[in-house]
Amino acid sequence: MKTVFWPNRYNYLVWGNALFLLTLLLFNKADPISIVFAYFLETIVIGLFHVVKLWMVNTYGKQGPNNHQMPKSSVGLVLFFLFHYGMFVGIQSVFVFAFFQSKLPQIKEPFHILDNYAAVIQLEGMPVLIASLFVSNLKYFYSNFLHNAQYKEYTPGALFFKPYVRILIQQFVVILSGFFFILFSEGFAAAILLIVFRLVVDLVMVAIRADNTNMDVVLKKITHGEKEFEAAKKNLQEYTE
Repeated sequence: MKTVFWPNRYNYLVWGNALFLLTLLLFNKADPISIVFAYFLETIVIGLFHVVKLWMVNTYGKQGPNNHQMPKSSVGLVLFFLFHYGMFVGIQSVFVFAFFQSKLPQIKEPFHILDNYAAVIQLEGMPVLIASLFVSNLKYFYSNFLHNAQYKEYTPGALFFKPYVRILIQQFVVILSGFFFILFSEGFAAAILLIVFRLVVDLVMVAIRADNTNMDVVLKKITHGEKEFEAAKKNLQEYTE
């Protein structure tokens, strides 16, 4: 497990980003609530990068059996994803704003989504936090999708739903840390918890993408035969996209 969690050439940016956020928190350059909402806003950053991925896959990627269910043009595919993903994020936003409404006076009614986003963006340290998460996602996009021409290996249908698994895990961690705010009024502890949980999740995801031998060992124990192992490994790597 040392190769999964110990800093190395695959996960150095994950470690760097976590330590950077921790430094901002410890030196009062960002509020704990800003840390929590920055991770929530990362959902939008991930969606924007996925728009670029879909366009590239639809233009340069493979043709698959499910492609007939997707819009043919890249513009149509992107618009369809923006609508689908926007609805998903919108519903989550209402829930999160309602959850934190009592702790953040700037938040109005949960359904005032745009007004609430405008208020959240103005929280202390938020521009720096968003910039940090953007750089982290940019590096992830370059190393795991662009640099190795991974976009040539996907079909639009196979890639379309990939960010949802990552987003669900991320939002679960955000909500979990939010309970410390609501139940125990421990904002600092909640922010630390969120940074640590996200660090662990991201390290595991990077290890999977890097063909980590520990992941292979685990998969071989829970699968039967080489064919099932290769299929499980491929699916796991795809869902960390």
